[in-house]
Amino acid sequence: MDGELLTGGGLNQVFRVGDAVRRPAGPWAPRVHELLRRLAPLGIAPVPLRLDDEHELLSYLPGEVGHVPPSSDRTLIESALLLRRLHDTTARLVDELDGWQHPAREPVEVVLHGDFAPYNVVFRDGTPTGVFDWDSAHPGPRWWDVSWALIQFVLALPDDRERRTRLFCETYGIEYEPEHVLARLEDMIRTIREHPAFELQRVEGHVGHYSDLIRYVQANRA
Repeated sequence: MDGELLTGGGLNQVFRVGDAVRRPAGPWAPRVHELLRRLAPLGIAPVPLRLDDEHELLSYLPGEVGHVPPSSDRTLIESALLLRRLHDTTARLVDELDGWQHPAREPVEVVLHGDFAPYNVVFRDGTPTGVFDWDSAHPGPRWWDVSWALIQFVLALPDDRERRTRLFCETYGIEYEPEHVLARLEDMIRTIREHPAFELQRVEGHVGHYSDLIRYVQANRA
């Protein structure tokens, strides 16, 4: 296929073609494209350009992808604000409950990104400027995205976890709930073990990593 293979994705082969990104399209792509068109005025998500039976073409978001969790407080604050902005914008779209890859989760409050993490965020000079890979978007509670963000932006780094957890939650405007983080970790472990597409994650030992985080959260519930 013509274009530059973009590295980092663990589930799909994604190519950059000029100022666009060409990637496999799932049955949920029409619903996701509808969401992205609604988010277009924000300028922080890809714009759908074309869709056929096998592939989708989206605008390319320039910047650096944060495969390593950003460590600065400013980056953490801006990431929490970005997630809150996305959630507040999608809160009025929650009536559209069908057509997503995943079923709606109760209580339905917003349309979730589903995988809000540094590896799906574009940064410029440490500031998050965009979010991509919306395949896992679906309606659900705010805490589902917030908990995964805490796991990937905070718990993935070994230092200063308590203060940074508090900073992220206070910036977003939500109470920290260890049970929510544990539920998110357990769901990911189950997905890695059972989903055929997560073979690489199984081989790389991601289950052990998330199991360690479960033990940490259980030991530090307060």
